[in-house]
Amino acid sequence: MKLLKILLAIVLLIGLLVGGGVWYLNGYLQTPEFKEKVLAAARDSLGTEVKIADMNVSLFSGVRLKGIVVGNPPGFAGSLLAADSFVLSYNLVPLLSRRVEVEQLSANKPVVTLARNEKGEWNYDKLGVAAGGAPAAKPAAQSAAGESGAPALDLALSKLAVTDGEVTLLGEKGKPLTKIQGLDFFSAVSFIGGKLSGNGLAKIGTFAIAESLFVRQLDSPVSMTASEIKLSPATGKLAGGDVRCDLTLKLAGGFRYLLNLQAKDSDVAKLLQEAGVKEVITGKLQGTTAVEGTGGLPTIVGKGRFEITKGQLMQLPLQGVLASLLQVAELREIKFDECVLEYTLANSVLQTPVIKLSSTGIQVTGKGAVSLTDCTLNHEITLALSKPLLAKAPKELQSAFKDRGDGFLTVDFHVTGPYDSPKTDLTQGLLKNAVQQQLQQRLFKLFK
Repeated sequence: MKLLKILLAIVLLIGLLVGGGVWYLNGYLQTPEFKEKVLAAARDSLGTEVKIADMNVSLFSGVRLKGIVVGNPPGFAGSLLAADSFVLSYNLVPLLSRRVEVEQLSANKPVVTLARNEKGEWNYDKLGVAAGGAPAAKPAAQSAAGESGAPALDLALSKLAVTDGEVTLLGEKGKPLTKIQGLDFFSAVSFIGGKLSGNGLAKIGTFAIAESLFVRQLDSPVSMTASEIKLSPATGKLAGGDVRCDLTLKLAGGFRYLLNLQAKDSDVAKLLQEAGVKEVITGKLQGTTAVEGTGGLPTIVGKGRFEITKGQLMQLPLQGVLASLLQVAELREIKFDECVLEYTLANSVLQTPVIKLSSTGIQVTGKGAVSLTDCTLNHEITLALSKPLLAKAPKELQSAFKDRGDGFLTVDFHVTGPYDSPKTDLTQGLLKNAVQQQLQQRLFKLFK
């Protein structure tokens, strides 16, 4: 009996020591000294500045952070990540069965800026690189994990959440390639047997492409694996019309994105206004496009077809020249039934094998290319006018048109140069033809 009492006393003492140690450790986690050690370790690990305004850590329940800022690595300006708050809560009991159960991992108002320099390097790839250019040393725990790199524990994340987030992707010259604002994201994620999987829902207030194309009110299911993140089908609004798209981010074997988009009844005038482009065409847009790339414009390839119905083409510099030269006022503002454009994109050049505009008395067809690096045009165009409209032109110019046999007469010309001030050989051709006609008439009168 005496021995039993001694054993019970020893067990109680050990329990008190362990409990006291855990209690002391939990108390230590609340001290300023611990916060400074955490920040120092984070800076050493990431190789960049890390700031936290307030930290609350509990060994039993999790972590709450406020005012988080992660600076960019050397060579990049600004910060990579900032957030109002961050919450990690977990359940310790499943650790006994080698399973990590995270009840919540969430960020409120995170702002993420992914930037690429002129060498093609991303800022997030430079994290953890020491000043001398060598990768920062791995923590001892990570080194001891084994050469296979396989996780020792399974992970179940019940709630992965982002509230009112913002993500910006900057190109080599610091200009936004894409920007997401008003991001709300909710998902459940698991990492079991070395395989990542997850499903959730994303809501995006505004998704902007190159500060020119703005898709709003996007809702989409989200699926995640170790190799890709997919938003499909995503639905939203584009310039007052409906839009549906499928976005895939490939993570394995190098970052790559793929986008398929269908637009219906978008207001073309509003599209141009949002893009900061002069309103030169109106109507309702229907179309499809598919693009993919690994970064900025030089990496993007794609193709698509767009159709604008019941619109008006106006105020293009070439229209004014043609209207004045041919004395056909209808050319200044062309009301059309259909305008079709088919394109392919590669190496920053937009090829347009099909250009077609149809109205009652005016038709325009053509093909060519647009250099997106300097916004220059190189197109072959055919202008077709109905006989009643061409009759308004000076007779000397009418002879430059060829009868197509369907009530329309046509003339071919080239358009080259900058988008906002293109040049054409049409004027010279028409004037040359007029001079020839006048010379022929004078010679005819002279030898009559």
